[in-house]
Amino acid sequence: MEKKTPLIIDFDPGLDDAVCFFMIAGSNMYDILGVCPVSGNKGLEITEKNALKLCELIGRSDIPVLRGAKKGILKGKRTSGNVHGQSGFGRNVDLPEPVKQVEKKYAWDFIYDSAIKYPGELEILAVGPLTNLGIAFIKYPDLNQYIKRIVIMGGGFSHGNWTAAAEFNIWADPDAARIVFEAGVPMAMMGLDICEKAIIDKEDLARLDNGGKISKVAADLMRDRVLGPPDMPEEMKKNRIGGILCDAVAACYMIDPTVIETEYVEVRVETKGTLTEGKTYALRPFTETEIYKPNTYAGVNIDRKAFADVMIRMIAKLD
Repeated sequence: MEKKTPLIIDFDPGLDDAVCFFMIAGSNMYDILGVCPVSGNKGLEITEKNALKLCELIGRSDIPVLRGAKKGILKGKRTSGNVHGQSGFGRNVDLPEPVKQVEKKYAWDFIYDSAIKYPGELEILAVGPLTNLGIAFIKYPDLNQYIKRIVIMGGGFSHGNWTAAAEFNIWADPDAARIVFEAGVPMAMMGLDICEKAIIDKEDLARLDNGGKISKVAADLMRDRVLGPPDMPEEMKKNRIGGILCDAVAACYMIDPTVIETEYVEVRVETKGTLTEGKTYALRPFTETEIYKPNTYAGVNIDRKAFADVMIRMIAKLD
């Protein structure tokens, strides 16, 4: 039996975080050592509870849920308001109150201890603000020697989704993001440039609706994203192509990287710009005034149909 890769999931669930989690758990490729909630889509009090709910839902109450950061390293608490609904899971999903509890250990200590336990093997999938990881690198300067790879959903080179320049996960804690990108750990970044090409359409939604328990939950999580929210005019709903689930793209990259085309670039994060705070920049070899030090495989293109197939197949394994 092939050895599974040790993995920590750092997230802020969240609709697409939940789908991402289902995909990784369903793939059976990774030994999920723990999940580390962070304040982001919602405050920590909600993302922690949602993480507990997701573990129980798929029958994995053995996965520890660690204590995460309540606010950014320097910017304070920044959340996405009600983009993910009051519960974080939208209006179509209402999971039971969790039985299991959050561990007493903090996420950054767990990350370090796990890295020491699995030197050169541990991978981290981070699909929320990078505060937990940023704190870990500050507290443990040698952490970068032990982590094999960090895969994130965050950033974007052409535009933002929270401000004109910045994607939400990076904007929520740009200081932490800068620390992570400069830590010297191999990185892969699935940003808006690729995530917005990964559309889930009505046919994909129907396939999930025809599945089992977890597939149906996934369908309900993404229903309003695909079909349009309830207050959208019917004419617009009728012409709607579908919706995007950014975090699921990062999960897909970890499960089947052949679906995604990447470019090896140096990523830098703007932490102080009046108009550009939280923006990610890609430096390429033809940047004449800078020393080029590529550090990240950034997603640039995706096979949309193959991505949807990976998502649906992995979730179905949990049914």
